[in-house]
Amino acid sequence: MKIDMEKCIGCKSCHPVCTQNAIYALKVDGRIKSEINQTECVECGACLRSEVCPKSAIFMPELEWTRLARAQFGNPYYHPAPRPGVPAPPEIKMNDINGLIPGGITEIIVEVGRPGVSTTFFDVQTIAIAMVGAGVRLHPGSSVATIMTDIQTGTIRDDVLGERALCVMIHGRIENSSLKEALLAIKRAASKIDTVFSLSVVNLLEEDSSAAAVSIAEEAGFRVSLHAKVNVGLGRRLEGEI
Repeated sequence: MKIDMEKCIGCKSCHPVCTQNAIYALKVDGRIKSEINQTECVECGACLRSEVCPKSAIFMPELEWTRLARAQFGNPYYHPAPRPGVPAPPEIKMNDINGLIPGGITEIIVEVGRPGVSTTFFDVQTIAIAMVGAGVRLHPGSSVATIMTDIQTGTIRDDVLGERALCVMIHGRIENSSLKEALLAIKRAASKIDTVFSLSVVNLLEEDSSAAAVSIAEEAGFRVSLHAKVNVGLGRRLEGEI
């Protein structure tokens, strides 16, 4: 994102809407103007979509690679091109209908970075490598997989590593028997990164309505917060059941 200095009147209306606090004031020829820190900007487009600028001075230039990667992971109007023939990760809150997360398996979702903090792809790679090293199978159809050189190792393309992103989702799954080791690996990786992340674990409920992932996570030393998402089709049978 950029600001046209000829149009800007220095009103600072755009400052509060920036997700990264990347817009700052400066003096240009004795007049106050607003500028965008290009290092901190994640190309989310929030300042432009807010339409707060009275002079329409905010604009998005044509983004070239690798700058485009920032927009693909932060701007709702940009998305990485999916790999042909590779399905997207399962919609977990629909699992009571589609059954894509089978019994004995835990779906792991790590969302690296948040508005106000963001993340580098170095940090994303650190988490991904830790997950894979502990046996987590990353989804080949996820957005982050499109910028990886190898999802079997979790490594990200060298040309992208230096870019920032608003937030990046890492999707994977692992057998419940190996979940504790994976969670501990992610916890260790947390000390090596300079951002925040949320960690979600999802699996089918047992016959007694308990969730295996909850007890395993607690055993690994995590304080579990139950924030389940369920779809409105409760009571419907899984597809294929009689």
